Amino acid sequence: MRDLARACPGPLALTSANISSQGSTLTVLEFQDLWPQLSLVVDGGPIGDIQSPECRLGSTVVDLSVSGKFSIIRPGCALTPTVEILKKKYGLEPESS
Repeated sequence: MRDLARACPGPLALTSANISSQGSTLTVLEFQDLWPQLSLVVDGGPIGDIQSPECRLGSTVVDLSVSGKFSIIRPGCALTPTVEILKKKYGLEPESS
């Protein structure tokens, strides 16, 4: 992917390959119905454990706009390790709602 990005003269738009509000895809075959709408599909192999429902939750999205605090905007497959890293490694505290 790095070599591909270096070879492209313009910006690249990258996103999850699924229809909004549907579960995340973990293999390229799971979104083959979208291929005709895409300029390029890169198959880097399965993402995570394809048998695990947690892997289909998508990305964990975190708000870091308040100094020293964090809030989870969208819990995802990496929620637990993300919270642990934010607390232990960076000393951040959850922002109370």
